[in-house]
Amino acid sequence: MKTNILKFVLDGKIVEIDFTKTNFRPSTTLLNYLRSLPGHRGTKEGCAEGDCGACTVVVGELSEGNKISYKTVDSCMMFLASLHGKQLITVENLAQQKGTETILHPVQKAIVEKHASQCGYCTPGVTMSIFGMYKSNVQPTRENIVGTLSGNLCRCTGYESIFNAANRRVAIKNRIISQRMKQKLLNC
Repeated sequence: MKTNILKFVLDGKIVEIDFTKTNFRPSTTLLNYLRSLPGHRGTKEGCAEGDCGACTVVVGELSEGNKISYKTVDSCMMFLASLHGKQLITVENLAQQKGTETILHPVQKAIVEKHASQCGYCTPGVTMSIFGMYKSNVQPTRENIVGTLSGNLCRCTGYESIFNAANRRVAIKNRIISQRMKQKLLNC
């Protein structure tokens, strides 16, 4: 990373931040950065201490063999500078628009079908935790799902419907890695 330039992928595009020309600092949290952007307010602040999971996002980075590895992170605990050369995926990136129709990501669809949301405050974080599991190709055993969701607090829904949504979606997923995204990460 050049001294003051940060590059990462967000919304399928390379974002470049020059810290000498913006109010953002390398120590700005991902949560605060995202909440400042139009159209990126699905990531919520709950505890601001990394305990509740409301701010969960997924970060992708190139690993050995130019494969993209994905991990969930609490955006309230991760600094903007740590995104250099990585991909940031938020809940807003999951659904796709086809004309006027919104096509839900399979994880979002499973949450709807299994009634895994009530008040909705924790839903973006829960969705991103399940999405991280989905992208990482983790086997949907009860132990793995419980481990995946252990950082997400939900006071309304109850965890069984959330567990069922995770189990359904991860068990039947068909994983495809985008060659274009790999190329964008290589260009960061």
